[in-house]
Amino acid sequence: MSPLPLEIWYEGPALVVADKPPGMAVYPETDDATDTLVNGLLQSNRWLAHMETSRAPGVFHVLHPADRGLVAVAKTEDAAQEFSNLLADGRITFSYRVTLPSTVTFDDTAPVTIVDNLIYGEKRVVDLDTPVGDTRTLRQTWLRGATDDVYFVLYRLAVASDNHPIDVALGERIPLPQLDLYTAPP
Repeated sequence: MSPLPLEIWYEGPALVVADKPPGMAVYPETDDATDTLVNGLLQSNRWLAHMETSRAPGVFHVLHPADRGLVAVAKTEDAAQEFSNLLADGRITFSYRVTLPSTVTFDDTAPVTIVDNLIYGEKRVVDLDTPVGDTRTLRQTWLRGATDDVYFVLYRLAVASDNHPIDVALGERIPLPQLDLYTAPP
């Protein structure tokens, strides 16, 4: 079996951060699933926390298979506990760019800070920060169960840790462009 191609954006003694492509699951949900981010990390000879006892070794946040972006995976048992605690304390910030139908409404009580929000015809693009690292949860809470034609990109991950502070990003946060959409007359 050839190793899965993964782009590693950060690796330290406690954590590895990879860019999960759309269409790939983070970890195997069944015993026969192989093309996952976790399997790709294991195939590249990386040691992950709880790898002998867990189907999701080192995983403390998850992106929906359709979504793309940075996924952080703990490499040691101590790091797995630390990052799980930081996540529970809201000390990890996930920055997403979300594309969805313009008709979808948001739950204002969800722990989401909208940085930018523009509508382009029938599509809405939202740039946000949140302590929620699971895009399935965001679909259920913030988007009130909307799943059709919703696409998240986790482009920045900031961990406020005394032991392992990291800030990894696929790129700079840029404002959404103001566009005027016109249609040609028939």
